[in-house]
Amino acid sequence: MFEMSMSPDMGQRVTPALLNLAHLLSLPSLDLEQAVRHELEENPALEEVEAEDTLCPRCGRPLIEGICMRCDIPSTGDDLFGAAPGEETLDPLLFVAAPRSLNEILLDDLYASLPASEHPVALTLIGSLDDQGFLSDDPEDIAASLGVDPRRVAAVLARLREIGPPGIAARDSRECMLAQIDDLASEGVTSLHARAIVDVHMADLAARRYRQIARALGIGTDEVAAARTFIAENLWPYPAQAITPDILGTSRTRYRTPDIAIIIVEDAFVVEVLNSQRRALRLNPLYQELAAHAATLEDAERAHVQEFISRARVFLSNLRQRESTLKRIGEVIVEHQADFLRHGVRHLLPMTRAEIAVELGVHESTVSRATSDKTAQIPSGDLLPVSEFFVSARGVQDVLRELIDCEDKARPLSDQLLCEQLADMGYPIARRTVAKYRDLMKIPAAQLRGA
Repeated sequence: MFEMSMSPDMGQRVTPALLNLAHLLSLPSLDLEQAVRHELEENPALEEVEAEDTLCPRCGRPLIEGICMRCDIPSTGDDLFGAAPGEETLDPLLFVAAPRSLNEILLDDLYASLPASEHPVALTLIGSLDDQGFLSDDPEDIAASLGVDPRRVAAVLARLREIGPPGIAARDSRECMLAQIDDLASEGVTSLHARAIVDVHMADLAARRYRQIARALGIGTDEVAAARTFIAENLWPYPAQAITPDILGTSRTRYRTPDIAIIIVEDAFVVEVLNSQRRALRLNPLYQELAAHAATLEDAERAHVQEFISRARVFLSNLRQRESTLKRIGEVIVEHQADFLRHGVRHLLPMTRAEIAVELGVHESTVSRATSDKTAQIPSGDLLPVSEFFVSARGVQDVLRELIDCEDKARPLSDQLLCEQLADMGYPIARRTVAKYRDLMKIPAAQLRGA
């Protein structure tokens, strides 16, 4: 006879809230902004509020309903500007900073690179971008509305197109893709006939009229097909698609923006998670009021309010947890790699995600998600993938590149000679490792460098 019995058992269960946190933690800032947009559309208990014109007297940031997102609701207890002793601590879910949108990032970058006199022009240009990243107003109309010389608008527009994703502020898809072709050409990525096809024959290409294109350009249909492949793998029709990796070809590098900033304050490094300074998320006050009097509601209404209030609370809590986790991981990375940040790549120390996890008391997968596809702005102003902090070989590669740059071009150094010179300089690596690093840096072998 079979016997059945019951016994208590303890184990871990992955909750939907934990899955949501893991998902948000893995997203870079622009993808996170899209996730927030989606949640705002679906959850009426979550709302977004805009900043006031009043500035915080301590840090100079805009106030949101009288509250400074940096001073009054710090993401961690050791924020640069903490609340004054004796001040009442606010509910951390009262306001949660929203991630920066593409327009906010572009505006911040323009402000940083232009004199203050051009800021109104920059603000108007950014305000004229539609959801796809196209410039919806004519530059001359913008100049007339501002009462400024059209050349000033043209100069700011040129700067916007320089710092933004390729094709930003274009007038249409054709102009957007032509700008991308020029950008790729500057990187050495070209296609002989792609520009002519995009410029004149896109309608024929979309209709697969390859023979008609071939006759017009005096080329073969195989060359048209090759240009089509190049266009499909490397170009996108809308400027804002540069921030969406799922719809980009594998050959394109997505437009990157910093998720964290490492700055120097009084000769010490400070890590800041970059959020919007003008927008915040909170629980909808009406839904909070309804939840407080849930007992008086009908069953269906009560279930609706409780479901969306609970969902909004989890979402806001996970956003704050994401910010706190990124900040803590960033601070540990900075502590380990301070010499690299001050003196350059040759001072990059060996470091693993597992070591960071042990130091913070979290699982290694948490560190992996938090550092995957994230970008840091280092004190020099450069953008660096966070994953680069864990590639200790960068120092050796930098020395290897310098040796090759300084070699006698008539007698290039072989991998074996490079191996010996690196060993003399304190970098004992194998010859095959030299060849591997050389290939990664796209440097040809000695016999090709001497050709």
